[in-house]
Amino acid sequence: MGGSAAIVLLEVDKVMINQFIEIKNVAYYSVAGYIATVIAVPSRSMHNITYPLTAEILHKKDVKALKTLYQKSSLTLFIVSGLIFILIILNLNDLYNLLPESYRGGYVIVFIIGFARVYDALLGNNNAIMYNSDFYRALLFMGVALAILTVLLNLWLIPKYGLDGAAIASFIAFFIYNSIKLGFVKLKFGIQPITKETFKVVFLLLALSAIFYFVSFPFHPVLNIGLKSILIVLCYIFVLYRFKISADVSGAISFYLGKLGFKNRT
Repeated sequence: MGGSAAIVLLEVDKVMINQFIEIKNVAYYSVAGYIATVIAVPSRSMHNITYPLTAEILHKKDVKALKTLYQKSSLTLFIVSGLIFILIILNLNDLYNLLPESYRGGYVIVFIIGFARVYDALLGNNNAIMYNSDFYRALLFMGVALAILTVLLNLWLIPKYGLDGAAIASFIAFFIYNSIKLGFVKLKFGIQPITKETFKVVFLLLALSAIFYFVSFPFHPVLNIGLKSILIVLCYIFVLYRFKISADVSGAISFYLGKLGFKNRT
């Protein structure tokens, strides 16, 4: 039942759009939604690692270790998901130029849904904490309540704002759902995932977005995307490594630099 509620949160907007707008717009909306959903891929991979670790820590009742894992998983996922988010947003024009005319557009949809996914990543192993604790039943009630709220929001916002309204409804639902989970873990365990490093990453993402928003190349869209993405990634990695914002990420960068033969130079 909890899983069903999550599916409603993810898919109900697509089902309800054709009740108010022409059905051809569902594909248009879905393309924008799938582009933004790429941001969630690192979270799903990370959860396969954090679920058993979280279960073991909760079994030992080690709150200190739980807090460390919570904050580390949050920061790592935020760093990776935030990078994917700005890569998508800053390359969106060229990306849409690769698609047929009928599938282009939906910039606002990609931004809104993508931002919701980044916020979801910021929660780190929050789900693992709740599922493996004595409070797992609370997720069911939260999920059902938010599924109902999502339907109501779509009924209100789709007729008013069209496709953008569906994206806004999904964002509000995810924002409320994740905020409640964030507050619940803080209340029951006295821990939260946000640290000063989180704000450093926010500043870095905003700075890179502001700089590269005005950078464009006059080549084929694929080449434009490749060039801009390489520049963004290199700047991002350099700042993360130079200022040691995340020990885990810096360690991973050092490992791969060593593989490439740059270990002694760095």
